[in-house]
Order: sequence, then C-alpha cells, then structure tokens
Amino acid sequence: MSIQSQNTDQLIQQSQQGDTAAFGLLMQRHQDYAFRLAYRLLGCGEESRDVVQESFIRVWQHLARFRKNHRFTTWLYRIVVNLATDRLRQRQRRRAMSLEHAPELPDTAASADVVMERREAAMHIETLAATLPEKQRLVFVLRDLEDCSVEETARILGIGKGAVKSHLYLARKRIREAWEDGHV
Repeated sequence: MSIQSQNTDQLIQQSQQGDTAAFGLLMQRHQDYAFRLAYRLLGCGEESRDVVQESFIRVWQHLARFRKNHRFTTWLYRIVVNLATDRLRQRQRRRAMSLEHAPELPDTAASADVVMERREAAMHIETLAATLPEKQRLVFVLRDLEDCSVEETARILGIGKGAVKSHLYLARKRIREAWEDGHV
C-alpha cells in the first residue's frame, strides 16, 4: 500500500514511529482546514500561517500522547484554536484588533454581482464576529463558519454542549442585532 492511500489512523501510527513522510502527508491532508479555521479566528493570513505551522510542530512533538479514541481533526483543531486564541489575547493587549484581509469565498456560476454581494456579506459577518466576546466568537466560528458539530465544538473548546448552545445563541443574537442596526 502506498503512503498516499493510507488512512489517517495509519499515518498517525507511522508518524508516532518517526516516519516523517507519513507526517508530511498527514499535514498536507489537514493544513487547508487548519488554515481556514485560524484565518477565521485571526483575520490575518500571515498570522494564520504561523499558527498552523506552530500547530503542526506541537502535533509532531506531542503525537505520542494522541489518544486513538479521539478524532485527529478534533485534537488538531483544538491546538489551532488555543494558539489562535493566544494570538488574539496578545493582540488585545496591544489594542490592535482589526481584520487585515477579506475572506476568499469560492466563485460560483452565479453572476458577478451575486458573488460580490456574498463576499461582502461574509466580510460583514466576520467583522461582526470579531467583535464578539472570546467564547462566543470561538463557538460561532467553529459551528457556523467551520460547520463543526455541537459535540466536536464542545471537545475542541473543552466546554459542555449546553455552553456551546448558549454561546452560539448569544453570538447569533449579537450578530443579528448589529446587522439590523447597521453596525458593520
């Protein structure tokens, strides 16, 4: 069996045994999603790339501690969220909270006007999400922007499912109110 056709569990096992080629493939399979998550939390491409790189360094360093009864993606995304949260806290201390780049959405067969409207709406939502309190922002990004389940979001953030639902409700309410008031 070639290394490209191996599943994640096999790649993890080989990586735990020091196989850097298997780890490289594991990184390759998950780096885009990890970047999107970091980018949605940080709003900056350069910082997001740094967080993803640091996340994979930590994965490599702590792969021996990975528990096979958990999903690898949940473990990786929790690392990404923690590192991105640390960056946001550093940024808050410096009072430099701002989105530097607009998100890229895939083009569709729709007209250019519709595509532009969708991009603008996504930018507004991400701008509003950046103003949410930390837990609400993290839950909103994971649930509504990254499509994580309630259970996965709870595991990633280390909170209960009820807390996820509560934070999500409050985040959506604040975003909806700000949207309706035109505070974008």
